Amino acid sequence: MRNFSPSFRIWHWLNAIAMFGLLITVVLRESVMHKNNIGVIVQTKVAELGTVITDEQAVMIGKAVRSPMWDWHIYLGIAVAVLLLVRLAMVFKNGFGFDDNPQMQKVYRLYKAVYVLLAGMSISGLILYLKLAGGAKENIEMVHQYVGWGLFAFIAVHIIGVVLAEKTDQSGLVSRMINGK
Repeated sequence: MRNFSPSFRIWHWLNAIAMFGLLITVVLRESVMHKNNIGVIVQTKVAELGTVITDEQAVMIGKAVRSPMWDWHIYLGIAVAVLLLVRLAMVFKNGFGFDDNPQMQKVYRLYKAVYVLLAGMSISGLILYLKLAGGAKENIEMVHQYVGWGLFAFIAVHIIGVVLAEKTDQSGLVSRMINGK
């Protein structure tokens, strides 16, 4: 049965919080906080006051309204990038910490793939944030978005896997990830 070091547990939960925050900002950005949705609300309310604004002006206001929320996406993305570097330092120092259980080797390969996806998302996000994309901006945004959704899908699979593991010989996994016992 695998035990998790305090540093790994702290890393895991900080990463989980950051990824959950990223998911929330993405879902909000693509739904209720979408620039067009906010723009329509602004146009309607301004019209009730007797003023008319263009669609473009409304979208500009919508972007400004959601800007603080999007700042959080950037902060959390930087946190994930830093946490990935911390995890890589942990791996170089101590190895991955995976045991030799043959049944778990597929799971471990999946986790390694997740680290590659985290690196791809972090690098593409930093390229976008630092405005280094140039003419490839749309392609890099698309890669960033798809990799992000892939990671969010992994989180769902991870949670399902943990629940299923608790019903097998891996019971106590959650307890070991929380308090090490």
